[in-house]
Amino acid sequence: MKTIAIDLDDTLNDFTATLQRTAFLRDETHPYSAEVFEGYLAKLRRGADDDEVLLSTEYSFFRAKIHQQCYQWAEPRPGGVAFMRWLRAHDWRIVICTYRDLRRAHDATRAWLQRHGIAFDHLFMAGNKIVFCRAWGIEHLVDDDPFNAVHGGRYGVKVYYPLAGRPAGPVEGGARGFHSFEELIPWIQE
Repeated sequence: MKTIAIDLDDTLNDFTATLQRTAFLRDETHPYSAEVFEGYLAKLRRGADDDEVLLSTEYSFFRAKIHQQCYQWAEPRPGGVAFMRWLRAHDWRIVICTYRDLRRAHDATRAWLQRHGIAFDHLFMAGNKIVFCRAWGIEHLVDDDPFNAVHGGRYGVKVYYPLAGRPAGPVEGGARGFHSFEELIPWIQE
């Protein structure tokens, strides 16, 4: 059986656009002032990491709460759902492989996939998707992370990445950038 691993955020959905465009509201579940809330939100939208060495901080709690909302509200990228349905119809084993902390986001992730009619066989959190694909014998990875695009080919993983907002052209490591999910169909059949 042919197997493909597919990322969620900014690959199958518009996570970053959702984070940027949503008017998040401070409520009683946010235990800090409006100024701190707005400062954290601005920091999160800039993509800034936590400055602390601690694993759990007020900011990391804030980030997790906002990300949970984005997981629910993000929209599928154009053609993504149709591509996933094509994979299912053509007997591909589909592995959703995400950086999301599924200990916290498992239910929201499954609900989003179900709401959009996206069938899959496995759902995993993986910090290093190239190692994950190698361990599972997965030849194809659809992912927006530049690290995977650059290094996947060296380890026998064919990486395809969305070009949304990125320049087209070859990537070191042999990854292929795509504008539409339809472009992937002949590539994964080669």
